Amino acid sequence: MQLTPKTETLRVEVLIEISTDHHHSLLKRASEASPVYFRLKNAVKTESDTILIPCDAGEAEMLLQVAKHFCPDAVPAIEAAIKEPKLA
Repeated sequence: MQLTPKTETLRVEVLIEISTDHHHSLLKRASEASPVYFRLKNAVKTESDTILIPCDAGEAEMLLQVAKHFCPDAVPAIEAAIKEPKLA
């Protein structure tokens, strides 16, 4: 009997923290069919009145592009989160 090693795919998780104003601005401009909209809609409000958006690296990049066009003030926070990904 030959054992096949289990392969695990490491998923890069990005945790973006933005202000409630930036979240609102991005949410109203994101297409409802987009994965970005889903992530924004399911974000979590923190006790410090910020919004946490867990997403994968691809979704974070899409969110960054939306922010560059519609909410440039959110760009630094998103870029910082992308530079510090977590392995899930």
